[in-house]
Amino acid sequence: MASRLSAATPEDMAAIIQASVELRPEDLARIPGKGEAAALQWKHNLGQGASADLKVPGDMASRLAKVAISAVDAIGMRFCSVDIIDVEGEGLMVMEVNGGVMMDSLMSQMGESGKGLAAELYEAAVLEALNR
Repeated sequence: MASRLSAATPEDMAAIIQASVELRPEDLARIPGKGEAAALQWKHNLGQGASADLKVPGDMASRLAKVAISAVDAIGMRFCSVDIIDVEGEGLMVMEVNGGVMMDSLMSQMGESGKGLAAELYEAAVLEALNR
């Protein structure tokens, strides 16, 4: 089951998350049937074994940016990460806004390109904070 969850697409994860929200106590008292999906947990952070995929189509990237910027503006943060999911039938939803921007897992997965990306992001944030 863990390997199936780690291979799930964002759309699959949204469905799994929605299914777990809708679980009733009696659903937890039985064993799922063969081929039946069973939500185990919603966390799929990079630090917990998820893999990074930065290949986001342009239209989705702009939609994600709009939602992330709205969330950040709503709480007045300047440098943070925003966890967003695309829920079928609902659209993009903010799960959480993180004040700590940790990129260790991303860098270890992406190697040198991940280190370069992290350096660019942190440099841009520092320069912005210094108004340069």
